[in-house]
Amino acid sequence: MRVSSRIMAENIKSYLAKQSTALIETQTRIATGKKINSLSDAPGDIGKVLDYRTTLSKIEQYQENITDAKTRVEYTETVLGQINDLVTDALTIASNPDTENREALALGVANIRDQIAGLVNTKYAGSYLFHGDLTDTAPFDVTTGAYDASAGSDGSHDVIVGENIQVTLQADGSDIFIESGDNLIEVLDDLEAALLADDDVAIAATVDPLYRIDDQLELVRSEFAAVYNRLEATEERWTSFSNAVETMRSDLEDTDVTAAAVDLQLQQTHYEVLLNVASQVIQPTLLDFL
Repeated sequence: MRVSSRIMAENIKSYLAKQSTALIETQTRIATGKKINSLSDAPGDIGKVLDYRTTLSKIEQYQENITDAKTRVEYTETVLGQINDLVTDALTIASNPDTENREALALGVANIRDQIAGLVNTKYAGSYLFHGDLTDTAPFDVTTGAYDASAGSDGSHDVIVGENIQVTLQADGSDIFIESGDNLIEVLDDLEAALLADDDVAIAATVDPLYRIDDQLELVRSEFAAVYNRLEATEERWTSFSNAVETMRSDLEDTDVTAAAVDLQLQQTHYEVLLNVASQVIQPTLLDFL
């Protein structure tokens, strides 16, 4: 079959178009850093990439939740540690009251009581830490020390750390600062009054309640420590999983810039050679056929 000049020109025109398209696609991959830049690029991989992105988005949210929970636990532990120390100071006074300086000791207990009254009403991120779901109202009355046990006060702070997985943070002040019916602030009020009245029996009566509350505080702090460890372990697992998913996503979606640069150079050389051949084979100018 005779190959006419027109057929040769059309073939070369087709080759040039294909090579030009390949050049543009490679340049786009390098510029965007992505192998997939449209729905027509690797259609079989697009679904996988979207699934990987969704998974990474969920992991990021879980990690943000964990970070906030860890900060909350650290802050709560600091507050409970301060209260624990103050209770220990009160216990020292109640266990060994100096008979000659009881007014000064009463003043010291009053100071301890006032500090604790402020700490049990601590806020975190604008919400009360120790009042369950009632995060907008103070759990303890600063004046009387009474705990507001309204509906919802026994709630907890729950943190979603995975699919259908949550971590619960203690937030019920009555379970932390009230033990066997003994309210910490009220016990301190009793101790102050007993010291001012120079009443040894009444002073001694505050020792056991303070010990029980002190033990309760230690228990709650150990529970928070266990929760913190769980949060850290979960965070590490999500980090490892996230890295693995990101690697799989990158393998499918991201451009190997070094390899793409080599491809680009080869394609440019091929394109230039093709243009040179076209100029020699086709006597009329290429523009006559474009």
